[in-house]
Amino acid sequence: MKLIDRHILNEYLIPLFYCVAGFCLLYIVLDLFDRFPDFVEAKTPLPTALLFYLYYLFAVNGFVPFLVVVMPVALLLAALFTLLELARHNELTAMRASGVSLRRLMVPLVAVGGVAAIASFVAQETIGPHATKWVVEYRRAISRSGGPTRGVIEGYVFHSPATHRHWVIDEFDPENPERLAGVKITQDRPDGSLEREMQADWAQWLDGTWWLVGFRVREYDAQGEPLGGMSPPGERPVERLELTETPRDLLDELQEMDFLSSWDMYRYLKNRPNLSRQNRARRMVDLQARLAMPWSCFVMVLLSLPAAATTRRWGALASVLFALTLLFGFYFLVQLGMVLGKRELLWPWLAAWMPNMLFAIVGGSLLVRLR
Repeated sequence: MKLIDRHILNEYLIPLFYCVAGFCLLYIVLDLFDRFPDFVEAKTPLPTALLFYLYYLFAVNGFVPFLVVVMPVALLLAALFTLLELARHNELTAMRASGVSLRRLMVPLVAVGGVAAIASFVAQETIGPHATKWVVEYRRAISRSGGPTRGVIEGYVFHSPATHRHWVIDEFDPENPERLAGVKITQDRPDGSLEREMQADWAQWLDGTWWLVGFRVREYDAQGEPLGGMSPPGERPVERLELTETPRDLLDELQEMDFLSSWDMYRYLKNRPNLSRQNRARRMVDLQARLAMPWSCFVMVLLSLPAAATTRRWGALASVLFALTLLFGFYFLVQLGMVLGKRELLWPWLAAWMPNMLFAIVGGSLLVRLR
């Protein structure tokens, strides 16, 4: 059996490599048509361009990286090709004649699907966020439209619902979040009325606390009316221990969801109780879809096996059409689930996992019928 498993793996991994390489090359060439003038104008070195497209394959596009999207398709096509070739040369017939069932012959292919699912998930969670950020920032840097990199942000607003504080920052540099220019902080009471307004020319994060330079403050009564005017600016920096927001909190609010791993996305949503219901639903669907998509690798292998194994009854063309119909049906359900989930017509987990569950049942039931 080990010899048969090794033979099937050899026959499967070669077309799988060609499928993945072909899809990646097509993806890169299509993007290069649009981006080549930018590379030329920016005088991008060849190693940097190669690094860009290596990261580009792992960068989030939509809600998952390209490789995670294309891997299930490559697995299905490679499995279909492999099994059709084995059937065309009567190898499947010979193996079955030796007493080996079709289900047992499919074990190496199912194992590859499981390994691909795990590898896709790990790459998405570890390489994906860094690759996405690198690609986005580099594209901004070489854009012909003169789009800047992230750089200094003006008029940045941050809200902390846990402490009832609003921050308005004139200038905020994500590369140096410990120093803020032109800070205005308003403190609300639990009932929503204004309690205190603080202003400073600069805010510096030192030793785990904020120090405010040119600090001014104005107090308000229970009705939100000011108790006098704004105090004159202090000559020395003032330490404000009640300001528990950290530079990390400011950066987390800035981060795009594509720059976050699934765990960071979960933490982001958990720590943002002020998000609207619609916004939370959209982001929860994206989170669940990111968790579900890598496991479609396993589902696609299950779908390909019964289709290819019925070649003698249906013919090769009919088997291919059957498998491709299942493939398009799967991705149609993926998009349909995303739409229904973001419109709050389905629970986020059900919207994201529904295609995997339905087609795993279909593929599994068809596989059980194999002899």
